[in-house]
Amino acid sequence: MKNMQLQLILILVVSLILILLTVQNPNPVRLQFLSWEADQVPLIVVMLTSLLGGLIISSVLGIFKQSKLKEQISQLQREIEDLKYAEPVSDEEELED
Repeated sequence: MKNMQLQLILILVVSLILILLTVQNPNPVRLQFLSWEADQVPLIVVMLTSLLGGLIISSVLGIFKQSKLKEQISQLQREIEDLKYAEPVSDEEELED
């Protein structure tokens, strides 16, 4: 529940910042990327595109990390199950080795 409230607060803060930036910077900007060029792009479009790009990149990286962690969890669960049903080793057998 607390995590959900934190996410909501974060979304509201980011939204407020974007609204303030939009209102205070209504002038269009010139945008260049390699050989592509645009003269009259609203600043909010540039900002939202950057924000969206960052969200997509971080989401993809998060999905890769999550899949690796799930794989590691599965491996550890298999090891736990193997150890649960393993033959117990007596103290005498340990000393002989």
